[in-house]
Amino acid sequence: MSSDEEDIDSIDEDEDEEEEVAAKPKRRAKKKKAKKDPNRPKRNMSAFFLYSNANRERIKEENPEAKFGEIAKILSVEFKAISDSERARWDQLAIEDKERYQHSMESYDPPTASEPDSDSDSDAPKKKKKAKKKKDPNAPKRNQSSFFLYSNATRNDVKAANPEAKFGEIAQIISRHFKALPEEERAYWDEKAAQDKVRYQRDMEVYNS
Repeated sequence: MSSDEEDIDSIDEDEDEEEEVAAKPKRRAKKKKAKKDPNRPKRNMSAFFLYSNANRERIKEENPEAKFGEIAKILSVEFKAISDSERARWDQLAIEDKERYQHSMESYDPPTASEPDSDSDSDAPKKKKKAKKKKDPNAPKRNQSSFFLYSNATRNDVKAANPEAKFGEIAQIISRHFKALPEEERAYWDEKAAQDKVRYQRDMEVYNS
């Protein structure tokens, strides 16, 4: 075969390669994941997650060879086997954590939607993000449960008595104290909560009118 024929063969091969490359579909650009707002209140956790966070380190020490998935299974089996009274305690903590999250979200002001990327297709239709309705600063303050009223009144004292305790531990201590209140004192805080609910309803009537 002459050198000219070899060159022609090589050109044909190059053209075949170009056709194969052109035939391959282009990969779609991945959508950019929205950045999480660091100031957004931390989501509430279920009873099982609260139990897991409190006991995970212990389970790791007792089972040093266990992997992450095995640790989760051990925690799940252990959680299902706890007594009814112990389960009720974690369920109550989950309820209180949900109230904490809802209360925090009422005062949370999310950031405005960011501008679209400059390198995006200008001809493509852009979806308008609905702006979250801002909370009226003149709206009446929501009423609080008896536990939240008790927490607000005693949190500083509990912090002073437990300077090394973290936020979650402080909440657990307050919860234990609240559950251990004698009936007369518990009735006092329940009455405070009832009065606060009446106050909120009365203020809302005036606000809406």
